[in-house]
Amino acid sequence: MTASRAPAAASAPSVNTPAKSGRWVSIRINSGADTRVLTRENFWLRGRVLTTSGKPHARTKVRIYRDTSKGRVKVATVRTSANGWYSWMPRVPKSGKYRAIVSATRYSPKITVKRAYGNRSLASREKAMSFLLGAPRGGVQRANGLIWRDYSRATLIQRGNRTWVVRTHALKQMRAHGGAAGRLGAPTGDLRCGLPEGACLQQFRTGAVYVNKKAKKTVTSAVASKFGAADLVAAAKSQVGYREKSPRKSKYNKWIGRTGPRDPWCGYFVSWLAHAAGKPGSVIKAKSFPALLKAERKRGRTSKTPRVGRLAYIGYFAKGTPSHVGIVVKAQGDHVWMVEGNVDAGGGSKHPRGVHVIKRHKSAVVFYADPKY
Repeated sequence: MTASRAPAAASAPSVNTPAKSGRWVSIRINSGADTRVLTRENFWLRGRVLTTSGKPHARTKVRIYRDTSKGRVKVATVRTSANGWYSWMPRVPKSGKYRAIVSATRYSPKITVKRAYGNRSLASREKAMSFLLGAPRGGVQRANGLIWRDYSRATLIQRGNRTWVVRTHALKQMRAHGGAAGRLGAPTGDLRCGLPEGACLQQFRTGAVYVNKKAKKTVTSAVASKFGAADLVAAAKSQVGYREKSPRKSKYNKWIGRTGPRDPWCGYFVSWLAHAAGKPGSVIKAKSFPALLKAERKRGRTSKTPRVGRLAYIGYFAKGTPSHVGIVVKAQGDHVWMVEGNVDAGGGSKHPRGVHVIKRHKSAVVFYADPKY
């Protein structure tokens, strides 16, 4: 939700009104137990709203504000449940003082969120997130240096001295890949939201889950041996099936600001993947394919070996001369599969063009390049 300045209206506590802070509106961080908020963790602000007669106030609006250097800013509006509870998770976690306001006379005390570095055991995170996890599905398990516990709505996974929450779409994808000790590996943080197009991504040691409701495929996952590579691959898979509305007018052209007749967008597409995954600069952003090719060679991360997550520079018009680029999603035998932009469904140049998974012989690839994952 776009932040907006708090109106100078009755929604704010009045100095002429007897203080009711916390009497009818409560606020807490997560469950209220172990209220630390560490880096790369999501947090929730939760509380309950009562009527002036002390009964749960159902389906009423609660406005949440955060104090900033420029004054108080409204960051969210939520509604209470049937029993008066509200809950809100910022898509981009920020430190600050927060307050929940229902009316000029009903508002919570201010609560301070201070994100910090520190350690977090599974037991500590379980206490903090008890409202979110659901019923336990068995006891604590250990394998491959991990400690985890499954719940009906989430899994907690401890690796080293940090513990992460896997939930919603990421939970379903992780369980489909073998669970906490499966092919995705251990998570490196909680679900990260606030990405371009309102997307979210959860990174794992050897995988990633990407959720984008505006994409052709709203939930995608990827497995890659190189740490960070799966982030780009999962984002690429979400775009498969996209079609440009007219030549050189794709969303990737518009993103980079080049929509002329001499602006093919295969390079813009792979650059956009880094933008979409919240990793700007990991793929070179260039205004033309020749500029991208020159910068890639200068960067010096090229290879002759295909690997999932590597860019593949293809000799489309002439063997040995790169004129097209995609991202590798599979390599087997003499062939490599890539997600490519600005091609037709068969990998050619007919219109309409879009984003497709294309199988090509390895001889078509001039060289590969590693993004800075």
